[in-house]
Amino acid sequence: MKTIQKICAALVCALASQACLADDVPLPAVQQQGAISFITGGIGSDEAAAFRAAAAQYNLRLTLAAVSGEFFASVRVSLRDAQGNSVVEAVSDGPYLFFNVPPGKYQVTADNQGQVEMRNAVVHAKGATELYFRWKTAPEQ
Repeated sequence: MKTIQKICAALVCALASQACLADDVPLPAVQQQGAISFITGGIGSDEAAAFRAAAAQYNLRLTLAAVSGEFFASVRVSLRDAQGNSVVEAVSDGPYLFFNVPPGKYQVTADNQGQVEMRNAVVHAKGATELYFRWKTAPEQ
């Protein structure tokens, strides 16, 4: 039983220190297009931890990566609403794009150097939707 208590105490300490580190790294400025606000970034382990800590504040979250796991930046992303209207056009500053969007249906397109992927998303009034875009090619160095 004492082993379980020690493991639990170690996990609590690890999570608390991770949260403190994430608080020390400022997130990039919030951007706004119409009614939609978003942040993009996540380069480096500290900024990535800050994004993970802030994730609950955003209801549509994108991760942009190679199948091998390497992260991408400079990906062109567009969001269209259910009527086909463009609501956001952005270029990622890292592997994460987190949006606050009104509930509804969206078509999300991500263009990584001409390799285009498209996903449909339904965002509800509560909770969040996460989309993962993965390309076969690693980012150019």
